[in-house]
Amino acid sequence: MHILILADLLGGFGVNLIAFLSQLVSFGIVFLLLWRWGLPAILSTMEKRQAVIREGVENAEKAKRDLEEATRRADELMLEARRQAQDTIAQAAKAAEGEANRIREDAHAQAEQISKQQVARIQQEAARAYADLNRLVVNLSINAASKVISKSVDSSDNRRLVEEFVSTSQTKEQ
Repeated sequence: MHILILADLLGGFGVNLIAFLSQLVSFGIVFLLLWRWGLPAILSTMEKRQAVIREGVENAEKAKRDLEEATRRADELMLEARRQAQDTIAQAAKAAEGEANRIREDAHAQAEQISKQQVARIQQEAARAYADLNRLVVNLSINAASKVISKSVDSSDNRRLVEEFVSTSQTKEQ
């Protein structure tokens, strides 16, 4: 009886009670089938996708950390390379300065040696010129004395005496 009252009541709203009940039973069966087999399959697929997404996010975070680590390491390597390059440049500059000093010292030593050689050569030339001048003075003195005395004064004793006279007179002048 209650069903009839309910059917009259629903019939007034334009709802067929038999169709409604059959649809309600069909919905219940579909709901139970989906609940039993469909929902676990959907949940399993969602969990798999969630795991894939989580793994992708973890991989992205790991890649980001790896990139940051690689960037930091590259910066350290660049800094170390710059430091080594500066050390190498400093060592090369120091070596070049040392080499320049050595070359300068060698040049000064060679210049001093050449200067000493030139002085020695000049002294030799001066001594040779002095000896030539002494001979010339001795010869002139002997020639002048021979003309004054009108005889030949070319003996070796006379030559020695004149040379001694010229030498002593030149040392007195200096």
